[in-house]
Amino acid sequence: MQKEVISPNISISHLQKRLEKLKTLAESLKNENENLPVGRLRIAQRNQHPEFYLVPEKSNEQGKYIQKENHDLAVQLAQKDYNCKILKIINKEITGLQNYLTQTDNGNAIQNQFEKLSVSRQNLISPVTFPDKEFIENWLSITWQGLPFSDDAPDLFTENKERVRSKSEVIIANSLLHNNIPYRYEFPLTLYNKGHKNAPVTIYPDFCCLNTRTHKEFYWEHFGLMDNPEYAKKTTSKLRLYAENNYFPGRNLIITMETQSEQLSTLQIEQLIKEFLM
Repeated sequence: MQKEVISPNISISHLQKRLEKLKTLAESLKNENENLPVGRLRIAQRNQHPEFYLVPEKSNEQGKYIQKENHDLAVQLAQKDYNCKILKIINKEITGLQNYLTQTDNGNAIQNQFEKLSVSRQNLISPVTFPDKEFIENWLSITWQGLPFSDDAPDLFTENKERVRSKSEVIIANSLLHNNIPYRYEFPLTLYNKGHKNAPVTIYPDFCCLNTRTHKEFYWEHFGLMDNPEYAKKTTSKLRLYAENNYFPGRNLIITMETQSEQLSTLQIEQLIKEFLM
């Protein structure tokens, strides 16, 4: 499968949310300033103590001394001055964000450029990033060989007619399917064991999942016998191996665990899918 030079622009939703927050904040600061006293604050140091003066707007006067009993006026003027400076910065950022979103087709300009081409021209080009549909189709077209099943392994199948090793894996696979998350079951992954002179080790994670919005892969490991000491020991070693190869929970690795008394819940699975894969 041809790799993308760059992934889809995933910052747009964050930028759009920030833009709306900035607009709301700007409006709030404007309204606040309208209810604050007219004028601006000048601060002078006298015997290492600050003295506050009310200066008329657009004036070079020294201003009128603010008595200590009228300290609230100094507070309001200081807040107003600060608000005005923040408003200038906010308005610059709002303008910058609006220009960026407009000039980049809301961050989709690179991807849209390929989609605008005729199919004949597309077939001649290696794009720097793929349209979602094409990327997903290519991702799903990969073939691989998983681990064999032992003769006494239970016959457990997902709704995709795939054989898996546990009822929990059936639940995870079906949840991925219902949420339209592409996945590969027991797709081989080569890691390097630093404890054994960086020797390559091929493992078979339970699921390799694709976030179709970001084109990012997540490996999903389910550890179902955590109350078994020997199993828990092997799990610890496997997680160490992942970490040595820069696979970390929440970044590119999803982990679920259960014991006989603490069973895996569909709610937990749905929350993880929503958080990392949608």
